[in-house]
Amino acid sequence: MVATFTIELILAAIVLIRHHVTRFGKTAGFVLILLATFQFAEYRICTAAGDISLLWPRIGFIAITLLPVTGLYLVSLVSHKPHFLTLGYATAAGFVLYFVFVPKSITGAICGGNYVIFNTSNDLYRLYGFYYLGFLLLGIWESVEKVSNLQRRTAGKRALQWLIVGYVSFMGPMGLLYILIPITRMAIASIMCGFALTFAFILAAKIVPIYNRTHH
Repeated sequence: MVATFTIELILAAIVLIRHHVTRFGKTAGFVLILLATFQFAEYRICTAAGDISLLWPRIGFIAITLLPVTGLYLVSLVSHKPHFLTLGYATAAGFVLYFVFVPKSITGAICGGNYVIFNTSNDLYRLYGFYYLGFLLLGIWESVEKVSNLQRRTAGKRALQWLIVGYVSFMGPMGLLYILIPITRMAIASIMCGFALTFAFILAAKIVPIYNRTHH
């Protein structure tokens, strides 16, 4: 968790220093900070001995709640099609407020060493899952749709292709685990954010530089 947090924070710093002049670069840096925040929250959950506070589980969930819609916003900056962004913002804001103000939204967190199992309320669990998976799939769908409509191999097209690779890099492995090893479903948020380290590298090393070569 510490290693992943450190790597993602360094990647965020590199992106923001080199590419802060564009909205895409700033947003990509924000995505990396959100990923790093979740890793640090997990670290604190696993090391805060005797601390029964639910502060860090809530911080972690707030960070990952913002990821799907922020990722879709990145796609929209390239595709110029803000599909469902307003709905995404509203839904994400609703869940953030829920995690902040509703005591039973998160009732605990169990450290499993390499992952954390969050005890969340069942009231909105399915709706949260639909939001999360739905907006991740929307990001892929919008990228694929735009790529298929672009005839020339532009920087935008290559950025979208790498965004698709980035999405699949963490959704694919998590999907396989979800199907093949049912016990991992209890820690899906933690495990998927672990796989998202691959996406962090792709975002910082490929997607942002490609996009910013022609957008300043």
